[in-house]
Amino acid sequence: MDSYPDVDFSKEMGVTHADFFRLLPSAMGDHPYRIDKHTVHGQIAQGTVIIKIGEQQVRRIALMAIPFANVSFSYRGVSRDQLTAFTAHFDLRFQRGGG
Repeated sequence: MDSYPDVDFSKEMGVTHADFFRLLPSAMGDHPYRIDKHTVHGQIAQGTVIIKIGEQQVRRIALMAIPFANVSFSYRGVSRDQLTAFTAHFDLRFQRGGG
């Protein structure tokens, strides 16, 4: 069995908790997962990903209110190629149109 380094990172995502959990099934694709409160436990091949969504916050710019949350990702036993493919698929499902 191959050994892959643990990878941990976090990022701000411009979503509400409701939006995050609504889009999650599409973002996880064919990867099995379960939800425990604000934590998602997913399987990627023989490895795992744990996704934690932090407190829902609002950034105010003049009269605009933009929701966001810090989301952390912890990969264990996932190859670089699997991580890259999963992250690209996940991020694409949360992209919003713009001009």
